[in-house]
Amino acid sequence: MLINLMLGCITVFISMSIQVAGVVVMLRYLLKQMVARNGESHFFFDSYVIGMVLLILFLGHLLQIAIWASLFMYLGEFNDFLTAFYHSAVNFASLGYGDIVMSEKWRLLGALEASNGVLMFGLSAGTLLAVMTRLFKQNNPFNHQHSD
Repeated sequence: MLINLMLGCITVFISMSIQVAGVVVMLRYLLKQMVARNGESHFFFDSYVIGMVLLILFLGHLLQIAIWASLFMYLGEFNDFLTAFYHSAVNFASLGYGDIVMSEKWRLLGALEASNGVLMFGLSAGTLLAVMTRLFKQNNPFNHQHSD
C-alpha cells in the first residue's frame, strides 16, 4: 500500500504541475491579449478566448489521463494503451463504471487518480469562471462611468 501511495502521489504531483503550468501560461497569454485590446472586445474575441481556455484545459486533462494510463501500462495492468487510457479516463472523470478493474495490488491508484481528476476539474471550472468574469466585466456597459 505504501508503494501505491508513493506512486500515486508522485503521479498526482506531476499531473497537477502540468495543469497548473498550462493554466498559468495560458492565462498570461490571454490577459496580454485582453490588455492589448484596451478593454475593447467583441463577440468573436470573447468566443476565441473562451474557446482557447476550454481547448487548453481539455488538452491538459487528456495529457494527465495519458500519464496515468502510462503508469498503468508500466505496472503491467494493461496490455494495450487504448484500454489503459479508457480505464484512466473513467477514473479521472470519477465515473467508476467498473467494467475494467485493476488488480487488487494496484487498485488504490484508481481512487488517487479520481481524486486528482476532481481537483483538476475544479481548477478548470475556476479558471473558466475567472476568464468569463473578466471578459464580461470588461464588456458590461454598466461598469463604465457615464457623465449625465
